[in-house]
Amino acid sequence: MPSDWRGTTFNNSNLLGRKVFSERLQALLVSKAEAKLGEPDAICADDLANLGNAEDYMRVATNVSTVYENMLALGRGMAPEHVFSFASATMPVVAVVLTAGGAPVHLYHGDAPAPFTAGQIGELAKLGGDLTCHHGSPVPSAHSGATVLALDTVVDASNGHGNAVDGIVGGDASLFITNTERIVPSSIMTVRKRMATPITTPAAEQALQSFCGLAATADAEAPSAGEVAEFNAHLQTMSGTVVNPSADPVTCSAGLPTIAALWLALEGMGGADILMCSTAYGGSSELTDLCLTRENLRKSTFHIQGGASFNGSIEAALGALAADPASLRPTTVLFVEIPSNPDQKMPDLAQLAASCEAYQESSGKQLLLLVDTTFAPASEVLGRIEDLAPELGAMVFVSMSKSVSRGETTAGALVANHTPGSQALLHASREVAEMLDVTARQDQMLRLCRNHVGVEERCERAYENMVLMAGVLRGAVKTHTGHDMPVTMVGPEHAAQGFTSSTFSFNLPAPAGATPEVKAALAQRFVDLLTEDAERFKPCVSFGVCGLIDARPLNHIRVPTNQHTRTRPHMRPDADPTPLN
Repeated sequence: MPSDWRGTTFNNSNLLGRKVFSERLQALLVSKAEAKLGEPDAICADDLANLGNAEDYMRVATNVSTVYENMLALGRGMAPEHVFSFASATMPVVAVVLTAGGAPVHLYHGDAPAPFTAGQIGELAKLGGDLTCHHGSPVPSAHSGATVLALDTVVDASNGHGNAVDGIVGGDASLFITNTERIVPSSIMTVRKRMATPITTPAAEQALQSFCGLAATADAEAPSAGEVAEFNAHLQTMSGTVVNPSADPVTCSAGLPTIAALWLALEGMGGADILMCSTAYGGSSELTDLCLTRENLRKSTFHIQGGASFNGSIEAALGALAADPASLRPTTVLFVEIPSNPDQKMPDLAQLAASCEAYQESSGKQLLLLVDTTFAPASEVLGRIEDLAPELGAMVFVSMSKSVSRGETTAGALVANHTPGSQALLHASREVAEMLDVTARQDQMLRLCRNHVGVEERCERAYENMVLMAGVLRGAVKTHTGHDMPVTMVGPEHAAQGFTSSTFSFNLPAPAGATPEVKAALAQRFVDLLTEDAERFKPCVSFGVCGLIDARPLNHIRVPTNQHTRTRPHMRPDADPTPLN
């Protein structure tokens, strides 16, 4: 297998999408059908690498998961783009339920026990879903206007394309769409990339090994209970709260499923008003919008672009909500990235805590301060908040595909502070995550347990490298253009407090006399030039590396026309930054 097929981010200079990747893969298989393993013409790693990439981020799809989906599709004579694998036993059904627009979904499970309990079906109903489980086999036209699913043990491959079912649920957590008018593939993809993940690479590799009659060596290891306990304790320590096994972090298969579990838990607890930054990470914002179709969740935003005050904008937005307390849901969630995305701004924590307490007093509603610490996972921010506002409910959300897993897997976690309210919400989020079966898989927990030690030191080194590289870049721009280009980053005073984000942001100055077309293409041109040095950089949508540097520079590049790059340069793990001077 090509080494670049592993990890969490993939070179998107040859990004194909699942459909075109599958077409190229199947053409390769046909062209090499007569070649035997070990022969000169047999498929080799270079052949696979030359296919391109199905997607650019593991949460969306990997080449390995797409190969696995091709194997499943070929077994049923279906188009691969109509087959979806999940790292969750229940999400193939839940994805259909959530995209049915409230219309009934009927699931036939033959003689097997119902895959969902009455309680779980009730929870899905709170989310706008209508699911009914049936013993036996489906009958054509029995459910006019409804979506019909059946387990693969109930419907065999020969009649699975008939009128009896719209989709088949595989025992390996897969979904085969047989009626694309009733189950829209693009809608299923949206739910999978926002609320779940495809099958993980080790699990897919193990399944492919078994399919080929090889020894299933992948995904054979699991972390010990002691290793998991150490990992949970370290997450709590890095977040700044006391180690408490009765409130262990909720760890999910990716960051967005973690947030989804929290939002849906709040939905089931009477709803919430969610206040977040207008420039928050796009995935978080889009996931929140997806969840807003449920009646009990409402989203509003604050703005910190340009010279806007971080604290002032939050205080104004909270004030606007508090002005109409009768319209508020039971809980208000202030979701804040610290430092901010993409400009790395830092709020005044004392003022932020005071604003939260004042809001609770004026509105009469509970406020949860939810801090995204993905940029600085070891900031111990919950401890700082406790010192400032001991009774304020607070949680940390952290995406761990970056610094914590060192780019080996995706994962996300929720960490609650010491307050009873936040711990109750943590437990409710865990219940939702378990119902959706989006908790981290065995192979993910293994990689998290192996890599979490040393996060603090790695982030410190990455911050130091970032400062060095930002200075070199700024100096080069001034030398060649005469512009003193500002670079926004976390300052040394906040880095000393543990906010060691290794991301910086800047606006490239437009060339003199440049046309709008040149300006619009400037940032992408910069990235293209930078990534010509393939030994040190690769173009990818996100970041997260394992190695000596652990730097994640140039995360966000902007030009005066506000046109963004489609890629972000990613420093390769074994690269030496010194020659970049």
